[in-house]
Amino acid sequence: MVRSVLLQLVRCSAQQHSLNCNHHQRRIGSIFITTSCNRGISSLSEEDDKTVDRLAHDILGKPRSDDGDGYKTSSQTMRQRIALSKSITLVESKAWKHRKMADSLLDRLMKDSSNTNTFRLGICGPPGVGKSSIVEALGLYILGLDKNEQEDAFCPEKVAVLAIDPSSHVTGGSILGDKTRMSQLSYHSNAYVRPSPSSGVLGGLGAYTYDAASLCEFANYELTIIETVGVGQSEVELAECCDLFLLLLAPGGGDELQGSKKGIVEVADVLVVNKADGELHDVARKTANEYKKAVGLLRKPAGWWGTNKNDHVCSDDRSPATPPVLLCSARTGLGIPELWDLIKTYRQNGKITGYIDEKRRNQRRYWLTKYLREHVLEAAKNDARTRKRKEEIELDLDNGSVAPRLAASELWSSIITASSENNANTKTE
Repeated sequence: MVRSVLLQLVRCSAQQHSLNCNHHQRRIGSIFITTSCNRGISSLSEEDDKTVDRLAHDILGKPRSDDGDGYKTSSQTMRQRIALSKSITLVESKAWKHRKMADSLLDRLMKDSSNTNTFRLGICGPPGVGKSSIVEALGLYILGLDKNEQEDAFCPEKVAVLAIDPSSHVTGGSILGDKTRMSQLSYHSNAYVRPSPSSGVLGGLGAYTYDAASLCEFANYELTIIETVGVGQSEVELAECCDLFLLLLAPGGGDELQGSKKGIVEVADVLVVNKADGELHDVARKTANEYKKAVGLLRKPAGWWGTNKNDHVCSDDRSPATPPVLLCSARTGLGIPELWDLIKTYRQNGKITGYIDEKRRNQRRYWLTKYLREHVLEAAKNDARTRKRKEEIELDLDNGSVAPRLAASELWSSIITASSENNANTKTE
């Protein structure tokens, strides 16, 4: 996947930059390569290589050579779920050995997997809006459908849920309580619910949620639902990890002006006002009407909801010009069937026009850049001379003798200098 190509990209960066980049850019590639080599990038040990092979084999649902005649499909399913859980733990780990194993695993799965009938649904909203309740209600509804009676080509038999839980900025820990709210869905034989910590990452996702979603697809989960932490107006990274961005709203959660503001409402594909039941039903309806007025001012890209770049509309004449606003209740089931029909319509039209495929291509490039930035920062952090210079600059920061912006520029200059010396030493050798 994206992470597995980073090393190849960096190894050839110096040569590429020597042709079309300036001197400072060549030095960036040099210090990254030097530091990475010092960290011990090499082939996996024989034992680790066998572990990766076994995980890839089990995730793809292939029977093992030592399986006897009494081998059952249920055993294969359980083995696949265990391998999927171990693999997600592997990609989330920050240990250098585990990172190498995760890169190798993703690379092997990419070569062996051919499952393209997948869809990623992202659900986000403010804290307490009922994200986990909606996820469970929607997941149970989908899994409860009679597949023989469905005329649509897309009717998932397996659903995966990636629930991101906020991590403490004090202790670093996370309760991972979202799975507790999905007690029925968690026990369903065709559902996989995985809670993960945000690990202090902003934007609503975990550090490696994109890789975890890819692993679920490799394990033949046709629908992957990604539930973010409670988010605010500007946390929109979920849009870089899903095919459909669903924003949950609370009754009384805003007026027409609130819906007109830029940010998370602007990137949403569907808006759902939850908790439309009991005493809150009328309030929820009023909130939905306010947002319907506001989203009429939003502009969506070509191809959205079935219109391609030549303005050719798909056969489904229900394709809306603006993000739909629905009323739902996770408690009573109100609006859940209509929501699923809307999701299927979006997917069908997006596949016809190629909008979803283009969206995924852009997402892969986004995560390539993000992972590369992370590797460069880590390489600089682990360079001994850079660490020493950083400590000296931090003393100046503590004394108030330098501004943080200027301090960053000085630290960057020291990185460039260290890279230049590494180049000189390499030529001498």
